[in-house]
Amino acid sequence: MKLIKKWVVSVLAALLVFNVGGMAITAHAATKIDASAALVMDANTGQIIYEKNADKVLPVASITKLLTIEVIKNEIDHNKLNWNSKVKISKKLAKISTNTELSNVELKAGSSYTVKQLVHASLISSADAATLALTTINGNTTASFNTKMEKMARKMGVTDAKIYNAVGLKNSDLGALKLKNVAANSENEMSASDIAKIAQYIVKNDPDILKITKIKKETFHTTSTASTVMDSLNQMLPGSSFAPKTVTMDGLKTGTSDAAGNSFVGTGNYKGGHRLITVVLHANGATEQRFVQTFNLLRLVVNNYKPVTLKANSTLKTKTVAVPNGKQTKLAVRVAKDTTVWVAKGSQLSAWKQATTIKKSLQDKKHKLAAPVKAGQTVGTVQLTKNGVTTLTGKSVNVPVKAHTAMNKANIFVRMYRAIF
Repeated sequence: MKLIKKWVVSVLAALLVFNVGGMAITAHAATKIDASAALVMDANTGQIIYEKNADKVLPVASITKLLTIEVIKNEIDHNKLNWNSKVKISKKLAKISTNTELSNVELKAGSSYTVKQLVHASLISSADAATLALTTINGNTTASFNTKMEKMARKMGVTDAKIYNAVGLKNSDLGALKLKNVAANSENEMSASDIAKIAQYIVKNDPDILKITKIKKETFHTTSTASTVMDSLNQMLPGSSFAPKTVTMDGLKTGTSDAAGNSFVGTGNYKGGHRLITVVLHANGATEQRFVQTFNLLRLVVNNYKPVTLKANSTLKTKTVAVPNGKQTKLAVRVAKDTTVWVAKGSQLSAWKQATTIKKSLQDKKHKLAAPVKAGQTVGTVQLTKNGVTTLTGKSVNVPVKAHTAMNKANIFVRMYRAIF
């Protein structure tokens, strides 16, 4: 992605009062998210713990590459590619790879590189030409690959993204690969919520991608005799300048351009294995501010919220669900799997409202649970709601519940009697 000249902030050191790995921030900064848009959420449930302008669509630069790699991964999963598939580099791509105004590793015209090499270059050092090389596989054009990206975005629940290319560059930066009849300064745009959905999809469906995004340093072999060392642009990884102590970060992607400013989507585990996803778009100030503001998000969570885990097989206030046609009309339910809810410190989860929704495939005509039901079968969800609480998909945190025991269908005479009386 186009490199922005870093601002030299000489007075920053005088303001440092809290240790942030090798960096620090002021007490005031710790309570303010200084960015155009931001979000932090639970990766499993999608519960949004904090958001600022989360639905505002903004340029996102190289964060786009996460979506690009998911298209490639999808083609690998469907046996259209494999990690060892080779991509031959054209003169056009080789020229882009030597553009010093972009993030790059050099690619030699006529040489071939594996999908694995190019994916690693895309995610670790945000190499633009390497990403574009991936899009040329199977005869794709910029336009046809954009269509694949749009389809993948919709699968992830993203519907308002503007996609012009696979790397997040301005259309004019693609040279011979640019789209025709599209403005030169057109650039990919998404919201913080969109990016959170993409990150959540990766965490849930392709967690192996995090094994790549957590790599701090790797050698890229340009030729059989030449190589370059790729350094991760993610300065929040363990041991890096902005690594937080309370959350172990292992992803995901930076984004930088004149229009996108300094942006970052991250993920990491809080103590106890509670995975969080953070998004910061257009952090104000120097390039490093995207990491400072991400730290602020994590600090906000740790200082003001506590994770409450509802363990599998435990009970909720909603202990039973109605089964009008069952041998008994009430069925005991239990939590189907461990589910974490983030609760403001000083408050209790027991104060949240609860409502139950039965799985559509198990509903009768009145939307109640229909027998027979197997023991341990997931029968629906309990929606936990509280003023101000929201998730990526709605206003409640959904807890899956299962049947504690089996329930057979009542005989026809019992059902007739119930219908009458």
